Amino acid sequence: MSFNRIAIYGHRGWASSAITNALIASHALVKVLYRPGSDASSLPSSVPRVEVDLDNQKQLIDALQDIDIVISLAGREAVLKQHAFIKAIPSTNVKLFVPSDLAFRNYAESALRVPVLKAKFEVEEAAKEAKIPITLVYVGSFAESALSIGILGVDVPGNRVIFSGDSANQQANICTRNYVAAAYASIFATTPLEQLQDRAIGLSELRATGKEIAAVLKKKHGAEPQIFRHSSEKIDNELDKAIKSGSPMALSWYCRKAWGEGLIVKGVNDLWEVEGYRKATLEDLLLGGKLEPYRDVGPEMSKVFDSIFH
Repeated sequence: MSFNRIAIYGHRGWASSAITNALIASHALVKVLYRPGSDASSLPSSVPRVEVDLDNQKQLIDALQDIDIVISLAGREAVLKQHAFIKAIPSTNVKLFVPSDLAFRNYAESALRVPVLKAKFEVEEAAKEAKIPITLVYVGSFAESALSIGILGVDVPGNRVIFSGDSANQQANICTRNYVAAAYASIFATTPLEQLQDRAIGLSELRATGKEIAAVLKKKHGAEPQIFRHSSEKIDNELDKAIKSGSPMALSWYCRKAWGEGLIVKGVNDLWEVEGYRKATLEDLLLGGKLEPYRDVGPEMSKVFDSIFH
């Protein structure tokens, strides 16, 4: 079995740390690139790591000379910095670029008005223009954020659900962080690169409608959940206001719009199955206590998410 040589950028985030650990455990030949001032001390001593300033092209090119795959796990604020890889890769032997996405494919006009989604699209288009083979990985929604902090209008501890548009009847595609991490290892550790180039690979651990989530909440709490309904018009208006004001809530409103229109499931296809992995069910997560916490979004954002339940 031949292992791919992989460079990872962005190893410390909530999702990226789990993905990095899974790729290291897969025995792929992993090198971690980290920005100046970042902390790489938590990595196993056996894992090569290189401090790289993405604004220094020579430094970046040198770090990528012995690499087959570049996997970027850049956070939302660093998406545009990925253009540095697109400039550097043609001067290396890198055969595949995996830009940070972990959402769902949708090129609708409303999506491209959301700054972070527009930035991701621009990175993808720039890679194609440079004729760099890419692989995109789409998960739909992370279970830990979709079901715990209210980003999709689901409040498990408070037994509340917002039906956005037709989300009561439309499915959301949901993956846990652990499943996504296992999938990255399954996809990139040993798969021949020609099987991955220029694909948009979807991951699907479970799918559920708003009504199905509400039914499991009823079992959990022994009482009907409090249901709120937001019309498509309200969501469009709130999305427009959030975009114009530069609010970070724009992405949340867009995701609710996408769920209500059935776009989350439509944007996750070419599904990859992780061999031997037991997928979590909605009951596992909400009744069996297997829903892990999401990263701390802070009291201010928590109040914002709470305020939309009306």
